[in-house]
Amino acid sequence: MSVANLWYSRSPRERSLLTAGLAVLGMMLLVALVWLPLERSRLRLAADLPALRASLAALERDAEEVKRLRALGPTIPANSSPLAPLIAANAWARQLPGVQLTVPDEKHVRLTGEDIGFGALLDWLATAQAAHGLRVESARIEALRAPGRVRAELTLARS
Repeated sequence: MSVANLWYSRSPRERSLLTAGLAVLGMMLLVALVWLPLERSRLRLAADLPALRASLAALERDAEEVKRLRALGPTIPANSSPLAPLIAANAWARQLPGVQLTVPDEKHVRLTGEDIGFGALLDWLATAQAAHGLRVESARIEALRAPGRVRAELTLARS
């Protein structure tokens, strides 16, 4: 028996009740499968919006600060002496035990250390910036289990 034969074998009143029931079922499925997920997403996005706006405002402030700082130019006069003799004399490594320093070219210094004190590293970086005009170009610093100890790979560049 086909669906059409089954449908027409019903009385007109029964067909109208089945049509109404299918319409209600269709509306319920539409609400459950389309409208409710969209509404949940809208509420979640509405809740996230203030935090996203605050983040955007902070990024815009940071961008303005970067522009302002770049416009100032270098505040520390760079020492133009070659870096290679300093590295060869091991003058910097004594200030920061446990590191290896290399000079890939005249404007870069690469620092690698497996177990360095973080405070000592920061002091060393401040000295390198003040004395030689070096700034951190790239850094990968991982905390070790011991408090205040890190594994570091840094590349410093002379401006």
